[in-house]
Amino acid sequence: MVRRAGLPERTIYALADAAMRLRVRNASYRSAAEVSENLASRDFKALVKSGLLVADGQTRGRAYVASEAVREVRGRTREAKRIVDPVY
Repeated sequence: MVRRAGLPERTIYALADAAMRLRVRNASYRSAAEVSENLASRDFKALVKSGLLVADGQTRGRAYVASEAVREVRGRTREAKRIVDPVY
């Protein structure tokens, strides 16, 4: 999805966390991708524009969540957990 959207590989950090239903914030993405605040903001803007993330909240409290398209892909690729009953 990142390649198809023409986004930098580093944006996978934000997209992977969002796909796991985490709320991604600028500070955590900056730390993971080792980028500046300005570059992180540009990456988020590109991810939102490409339809991969959705912004939630206002400027200082903003976080990003997976778009419906990302959630759909995650649902198709997720392995179902098999819970083994220890009694049997």
